[in-house]
Amino acid sequence: MKRRLIALLALINENNEVLISLRKNRKEYNDYWEYPGGKVENCETLEQALVREIKEELNLEIAKSCIAPLTFAVDEQEKYQKILFLYVCRKWDGPIKSLIDQKIEWVKPINLAQYQMPHSNLFLNAILRDFV
Repeated sequence: MKRRLIALLALINENNEVLISLRKNRKEYNDYWEYPGGKVENCETLEQALVREIKEELNLEIAKSCIAPLTFAVDEQEKYQKILFLYVCRKWDGPIKSLIDQKIEWVKPINLAQYQMPHSNLFLNAILRDFV
């Protein structure tokens, strides 16, 4: 079975809200809400992937020293397994703007259940809710 590593980031603002974005024009999980982040490329650490993905998706500069691992979840698919690593970050440089034309929203972690998200995110949401 193939494995994919996915690095996700819960950006948390001064109101203890987390940033999520709405997937559009995607093959998998179209019209689902998600955390920013993405696939870890070959020869890339989880932290390097987050720094790259956040720059590509939101045009934000984040430092590896400002992100911390929180939890992980496993998403079993028919042909592969995705391991989702959720990190948290409370400090970044620059205004947030979706560079991939996705709608973004700040949400209280307790309200994440109101958003359609991939099933594997339910565990991540529960841990994040208890953390914040």
